[in-house]
Amino acid sequence: MSNIINNCVVTFLYPKSEKFIKQFVNCLEEQTFKKFEIIFFCDRLNFNKLKLKTSLNYKYYNLEGSISEIRQKSLKIIKKLKYKKVFFCDIDDLYQSNRIKVLNKLLDTNDIVFNDINCLSEKKKIIKRNFFSNFFKDNEKINYKGLINQNFLGFSNTACRINILKKSKFLNSKKKINIFDWYFWSKVLKKNRACFTNKTKTYYRVSLKSYTRLPAKISTNYLINSIFVKYNFYKTMRNDDKIYRKMYINYSNLYGNRIKLNKLIKKTIIDKKNKHFSWWGGIEL
Repeated sequence: MSNIINNCVVTFLYPKSEKFIKQFVNCLEEQTFKKFEIIFFCDRLNFNKLKLKTSLNYKYYNLEGSISEIRQKSLKIIKKLKYKKVFFCDIDDLYQSNRIKVLNKLLDTNDIVFNDINCLSEKKKIIKRNFFSNFFKDNEKINYKGLINQNFLGFSNTACRINILKKSKFLNSKKKINIFDWYFWSKVLKKNRACFTNKTKTYYRVSLKSYTRLPAKISTNYLINSIFVKYNFYKTMRNDDKIYRKMYINYSNLYGNRIKLNKLIKKTIIDKKNKHFSWWGGIEL
């Protein structure tokens, strides 16, 4: 029987993330499928000081740069390693015990998979179950057009085959990228499709002060930030497809028209009240 491990679980460590490491490792130790190694990518954090104790195999890399630069560097490292499948996790989130098993099985027939999320308060209380099931059915598949107006694929609820990374030449890009996960998966899904599953969950930790909280709380500040994020996203993607070029022009014009901007924000606060939308989906043109 072969002892070769073909799967890796990837996460990122950064200053003040130490408090999440124990529960993160516990989640992985409780997985019903354990044929994987953990890769920690460390940003300004001394891994040896953690004195990690676990029966799971792991390795770590020290990286420097902005968040997007570290993400790109990490993916370039992963695609050169021996693994065949990679499972992404955010260090501050929790994971259902069958997550790796379910996604591993789906990756036998799909290049990319993304799972549902339960939204978790900072006190670990579930505030919204099966959030992405409001948008997708089990086994539904999407391409990049499913991410035009909002993002559903983060580094907490996705997994893919390594060959997807090996074909991603854009990882050498020197562009300044504000929201890397939205950019990365949109680029990947230009030539691939991602399969959604509700058979397992990420427990997505919600910070009340964060613009990435789900469900989002509509406010003027939230919408202004979303407009800024989407403007920069479409600017980065504008040469990839005419849809992105059109959206970039629309958001550029919005920036230059204060009256139109204020009217849109007021209308959105009314229209989007009690409606579901994902990351950056609160505002639409």
